[in-house]
Amino acid sequence: MKKVRRPLFFMSALLIVSAVVVAQTQLSSWPFYVEVSSTPSAGVYQFTVPLHVMGQSRDDLGDLRLFDGENHEIPYAIRVRQGVNEQQEFAAQVFNRATIGASASEVTLDLGEYNREHNEVEIQTSGENFRRRVNIEGSDSGREWRTLKNNAVIFGFQSDGKSLEANHVSYPTSRYRYLRVRVNADELSDDRAPEIANVTVMMTVQEQGELSTWQVAVPDYQLLRNQGAHSTAWTIDFGARVPCSRLNLTIEDASFYRPFQVEAFDDPQNPRLLASGNLSRRAGEKPNPSIITFDQEEHVQKVRLQVTDYSNQTLTISAITASAPARELVFELKQPQSLPLRLFFGNQKISEPHYDFEKELSAKLKTPPIQSTVGESNKNLAFTPEPLPFTERVPWLIYLVLAGSGVALGWILFSLARSVLTREGKSQEQEAGAGSS
Repeated sequence: MKKVRRPLFFMSALLIVSAVVVAQTQLSSWPFYVEVSSTPSAGVYQFTVPLHVMGQSRDDLGDLRLFDGENHEIPYAIRVRQGVNEQQEFAAQVFNRATIGASASEVTLDLGEYNREHNEVEIQTSGENFRRRVNIEGSDSGREWRTLKNNAVIFGFQSDGKSLEANHVSYPTSRYRYLRVRVNADELSDDRAPEIANVTVMMTVQEQGELSTWQVAVPDYQLLRNQGAHSTAWTIDFGARVPCSRLNLTIEDASFYRPFQVEAFDDPQNPRLLASGNLSRRAGEKPNPSIITFDQEEHVQKVRLQVTDYSNQTLTISAITASAPARELVFELKQPQSLPLRLFFGNQKISEPHYDFEKELSAKLKTPPIQSTVGESNKNLAFTPEPLPFTERVPWLIYLVLAGSGVALGWILFSLARSVLTREGKSQEQEAGAGSS
């Protein structure tokens, strides 16, 4: 038994050492980390990725890796909290049109067998000046029905050439193949069942966005000329390359109307236009911050704000804040984990993880996640930088090789010249010998 135990002992030790080495190798790939506060209990957690992490990470945040206290990798998903207002219509086949006496009309719709999500219908009906109640039901088979919305209201009124109507009805997001829509007659204005002209089924997504906002130091300004007119420029430095989609300017002047433009200014020789328009405030208006919204979000470290003043004094800007849609990192602890959790970042060359957790995110967020917080950035003492190319590690080698090549080439040329001279000398001697004979 001892002979068997000894190899097993050494194999176990080898495996443990290998696991430690692999973990050290994993963690040595990132130069920075932050600690993430969390309880050790199972659950879905989230936190907003802070500016000091985004400024040292890749633009897509694909270099982030989350580990627990035992160096086990924890899958995550990134949510960009940009406001969403989207609407997608679906083709639906209308059948089984029917009236229920004079009190209601009803249609059934087949959305097909693709199980697409839907949560709203647009109902077009005949008549004017009405207020009608609507019931909506869903079914997978067309036989057993479940109520999706009861006693919703649509209306349409006209007066003095103006009209007001509301004909959209929303209901909980579902995947039912069949929908049944019943429109009840208005008890006050309808003397017969209303005609349902058309029903459009759609999926509407409206999501409130969330911004990450940070204060930026107001830089000194420069006086310039813009198309012959006096202008002022401020080069705003965020301190690191971060996403930005708008600027809020606190301007002390009581009234103004000035054209402006904002450019990405990381490369002063090739600035790119991000936004343009006019900054304005009327005399007596409340001095709210002036908001500049970019045409699209930009990852940038420096932007230049240029304001055309013409013959006016330079605007007095007392404060600047920058904003971008918040990046939320969502992860799940399926069992009690050892703490602390650490988020590693800063590896610009590593590939994205593509966790399966990303595909499950909508289901995970049906209940509000537990909020976590992130600490300050720390240098990873285990970080091992990727070695430089050999020629950069020993730059003198290229000069040595060139010198050696030059010497070798010189020796070859010298040997060739000496060989040619030797042959010419022998030829001359032979010619002289032949002449004397």
